[in-house]
Amino acid sequence: MSRAGAFFLILAVLAFIASTLLYALLPDQGMTAPIAEPAPALSPWQGLPGARPQPVDLSGLFLRPQGLGMAGLLGMTWAALAYHAFRRGIERRRMRLARAAARDAERALPPQSAGPPTPGHLLRLHERDDTLGEHAPLIVGLLAGAVWPWLLDSHPLGAFLLSAAMLAGFLAAALRGIRIGGLVQHSSSLGFVAGWGLLVSFAVFTGLLSDRLDVPQEVAAVIALLIGSVAAVSVQLRLGRRIGFSIAVIWGLIGLAAGTVTTDAAIATMTVIAIAIIAVALVQVTT
Repeated sequence: MSRAGAFFLILAVLAFIASTLLYALLPDQGMTAPIAEPAPALSPWQGLPGARPQPVDLSGLFLRPQGLGMAGLLGMTWAALAYHAFRRGIERRRMRLARAAARDAERALPPQSAGPPTPGHLLRLHERDDTLGEHAPLIVGLLAGAVWPWLLDSHPLGAFLLSAAMLAGFLAAALRGIRIGGLVQHSSSLGFVAGWGLLVSFAVFTGLLSDRLDVPQEVAAVIALLIGSVAAVSVQLRLGRRIGFSIAVIWGLIGLAAGTVTTDAAIATMTVIAIAIIAVALVQVTT
């Protein structure tokens, strides 16, 4: 199983990119036909003053982007995953060459003062780099991310749970880092993917609050943005100077503010506040 991790990781990356690309290219059926207004229902939010603004498809901003900014965010997420998979593929090939060159696999590792290590010694140092256990969180997150967008309309609760599993897998992979011999390093590419996952998962959470609990979308979005901004700050502080995570989050929040500024000023305003909170954490870890 020492080489299975990289193989399954590459397959999971391809499945995720293919699924999300197909979903982004297909027309949104919900936008092609008008939706009948539901009958009035009792809600604790009905007493709030003011009419509700037209709901915004927040998850659609990330999954089916209409502008260049949000399309670029999705494209960069795909590129970050492809780059990570390419790097692991290169490491897998190097390990295969090391196995072919190793002739002293049974010998003990020499001390550092004995000279440069041989291929056999390097093989021992890196034999756990691409195990299935090392890549399992990211693989699970990618597989969940390939499935849940297709369940968003028919099974919103299941889609939310799978999006949460996707986010958990992405965050676990970003926070665990990449094993390189005896070292573990954080990856900006995995951090970027985790940042995108945080945004889209909280967009689904907002939709769930709005659709299932009849919470006004602006209230649900404020709740999600408050929780998400605090979570983003905590993650960035743990990632240190690897700022790919915060770049993705701020990028997505700017796109969210631009997409809602003319339809829901409350969401746009709270988004700007969230950007400021995350920017403070970003400055703290880079200075």
